[in-house]
Order: sequence, then structure tokens, then C-alpha cells
Amino acid sequence: MPYGETAVYQIYKTDAERCSQNETDACVALLQTKCEAPVRVCTNYVPDFQTQANQQLTKDCQNKDEAACQALAALACDNGDSSVCHRLGTRYSELYSSCKAGNPADCDSISLLTWPKSQTDSAGNTCEKGDAIGCRVANSSRSANLNVDKDAQFPLF
Repeated sequence: MPYGETAVYQIYKTDAERCSQNETDACVALLQTKCEAPVRVCTNYVPDFQTQANQQLTKDCQNKDEAACQALAALACDNGDSSVCHRLGTRYSELYSSCKAGNPADCDSISLLTWPKSQTDSAGNTCEKGDAIGCRVANSSRSANLNVDKDAQFPLF
């Protein structure tokens, strides 16, 4: 495998390993990533990792892991499930109001949970208007996503 393919594979492999260690953001990154790496890398490796991520999140959610359930719901919303989107929108509003009222636990929750793309885009917009809570949500969501640039040049050793 050429070095560039090896480097891309390592990124996915690292997130797959982190996902298997119950790091929800790594599982979400695997599931949200649109593979733009060379086709052979995507077809040979990524589907396995995405399946692993989905299985890990599902298992964790069934074991009452709130973050895993939230991540699965966010992905369902991103995929067009309007009832889930509505439920997440309501939850976001409740946490936002509580955080704004000075509840630090809800400020932590709103920034640590995985939100649908529409919600994080909205948070980014409110952040640009000076909303500190929106900035927390937008910044934390950016760090959870993994995008591989198909044109990235990997240096040779």
C-alpha cells in the first residue's frame, strides 16, 4: 500500500481503536466521515470501521450510555428522521436555557453531547453573533469530526 494510503488508513484505524474503547467522539467521527481517500482504502477498510462504530454505539446505548444514545440520535437526524430531530431540538433548547440561567452541569452537557449537523451549524451562526454557548457547541462539534482531504500530500520518510 503506498504511503499516502497507509497514512489515511492509520487515521481511520486510530479512530476505530478509540471507538472500541468507548470514546464516543471517535465512533461518531467514523460514522460521519465521507471517505475521500483512495477508493481501495475506503472499500477495504472504512466500511468495517463504520460497522464497528455503529455496533459500539448501539451496544453502549443499550447499556444506558447517554452520550452514545445521543450520538446515534444525532446521526439519525442527519439522515432525515424528523421526529428525532424535533426531540433533539427540544433537548438542546432545554439545556441551552438551563446553561444560560447559570447551571454549569448543563453547560458542560450541551457542549459535550453530539448534536445533528443542523444544530451545530445553527450554533456556529449564533457564535458568530457573540453567543458563548453557541461557540462552545460549535467548537466541540468541530473537534469530533474527521475529514480526510483526498488531495492531501503525505510526506515520505
